[in-house]
Amino acid sequence: MPRSVDPQRHGARRAVIVAAAAAQFAELGYDRATTAGICRAAGISSGTFFHYFPSKLDVLVAVLTTELESLRESLEQVAREASGLAAVLAHAARIEAEMADDSYVTFVNGLLGVVGEPEVAAALAAESEMVERFLAEHLGRGRRDGDVREDVDLADLVTWIGWLVDGASQGALQRPTGAASPLAAAILALVATRPGVLEPD
Repeated sequence: MPRSVDPQRHGARRAVIVAAAAAQFAELGYDRATTAGICRAAGISSGTFFHYFPSKLDVLVAVLTTELESLRESLEQVAREASGLAAVLAHAARIEAEMADDSYVTFVNGLLGVVGEPEVAAALAAESEMVERFLAEHLGRGRRDGDVREDVDLADLVTWIGWLVDGASQGALQRPTGAASPLAAAILALVATRPGVLEPD
């Protein structure tokens, strides 16, 4: 007779493995991280690891999925605390802080070799779509408030902000670790109706 599985215990053990994998990927990068290292960090055997995840790629996808949920929660918190252009700039400030973290470069560089994997590509695409919806909503509110320029379609502004974020990300990979990114200021200059509107901190 098959042994029954305690869903709560199963979920907790899985979360421990995902957290250990995230830490290993952030410290070493995906390529250098090993399932053996993840097992040591999680305090589990390799048999337990492979019971939950068939491969290192599968646990990476789980890490990205967990980060997607964290992003959702972050955007919801921003939306509770701000609206319109202020929310867009608050999101940009969060990205700036993320890019200044020591682990950002290692983690992002580690993804470069696996971005073509369908599961990884799908997770990254879901992240982009979530951010684009957030930006479109709050740029629209900012426009109604008179803070966001009206001479460009909102969809184009969202695309341009995406380009700024991509450029800032590439810059973060080349700057000294911890160096600041002027992303929020660049977004403000791009979308604001006039100088001095909601100057970023």
